[in-house]
Amino acid sequence: MGTITTDPGQRTHASGTPDPVEAARSLIPLLAEEAPRTEDARRLTDTTLTALREAGLFRLGTPAVYGGHGAGARTAVEVCEELARGCAAASWIVGIAYGGNLFASQLADPERATLWAHDPDTFVCGSANPSGTSRRSGDGWVLTGNWPWISGIHHAPWTLLGHAWTDDDGATQRGMCLVPTSELTVDDVWHVAGMRGTGSNTAVADEVFVPGSRTIGLADMADGTYHLRHPGEPRLTFHLSINLPLVATAVGIAAATLDHVVRAAVGGKRAVSPLHRLVAEAPSHQLNVADAATLTDTARLHLGRAADEVDARAREGDRPALADRARLRMDAAHAMRCARDAVSLLLDTAGAGSFADGSVLQRAWRDIETASRHAALSVQTSKELYGRALLGAPLPSNPAI
Repeated sequence: MGTITTDPGQRTHASGTPDPVEAARSLIPLLAEEAPRTEDARRLTDTTLTALREAGLFRLGTPAVYGGHGAGARTAVEVCEELARGCAAASWIVGIAYGGNLFASQLADPERATLWAHDPDTFVCGSANPSGTSRRSGDGWVLTGNWPWISGIHHAPWTLLGHAWTDDDGATQRGMCLVPTSELTVDDVWHVAGMRGTGSNTAVADEVFVPGSRTIGLADMADGTYHLRHPGEPRLTFHLSINLPLVATAVGIAAATLDHVVRAAVGGKRAVSPLHRLVAEAPSHQLNVADAATLTDTARLHLGRAADEVDARAREGDRPALADRARLRMDAAHAMRCARDAVSLLLDTAGAGSFADGSVLQRAWRDIETASRHAALSVQTSKELYGRALLGAPLPSNPAI
């Protein structure tokens, strides 16, 4: 979606909201101030939630026809990196909202209008994993069970729940059902070391009926069936389109940590080494900072390359070939690992004081160690898939790859 320039210093999108990347950057000080309270609350504070909504950042994945940005992966990645400089949890939830709205945008227009006709900032959270059970009932499904680790479930009016079923040929199929969050119970189990503010609690469904019009099949999404409903909109590639912004959260954490450590060193932080008076004078710390900066740049470059390719294919209405999807998944996983390694190096330079309670560096360490273990971004799984693709070994025909 194009931009309308109304002021040389402020870009505005046709939806009437500021350019999302600039809007995200302007929120960094507020998010940083709210971050300790967000962590204590184990969900976004009202102040953070309101700021993100007013900045139009929950409408990144909302179709433009309903007043959203209809943003591509590159824009979402840049937004989430900026937000993570202030608050990793806020960045993660915006990334989740982007992906959830992309999923929901595959539905037919009557259902899309239910979500967004009166509020383009409405967003969707969810889990694609078929953790609960489902059974057919009339023209829809009845869901029962638990769906763990749903980030943003305290704030999203709608939740996507993954489910599996056996088709007429005896094959297992996977999909997602869109449910009003008010019809679910939230089990408060998110007591974790990092990313506490995401409120990634468990959704509990007890005989919840979902009409067929609010269901999405992963195979149909992969085959481009839903793209035919909205041919003027970019095609969604599961799961690359939705997960790249989550990697950007880690890149933003690394970038913020680099800024913090460099500022302290340049500001005259004393070294504990008997060889040097200041941290900035020590070659060991100079090398650490250089390596960390390069790793952060490497993460950003790999992530940007993946986002640009996903966007190009989405605009063309194509799905990347299996080998390309394996490479793009490797890009994302490698970027995540590079960001984590950068933070580790920077903490070596910052020292043991970084791990004090209340330290922003301690929170960065806990957040990136937690975020980087997201199952969809496993570097081990991504390496195996990419290695198989490079060597011509068979890969399963699976819409989740």
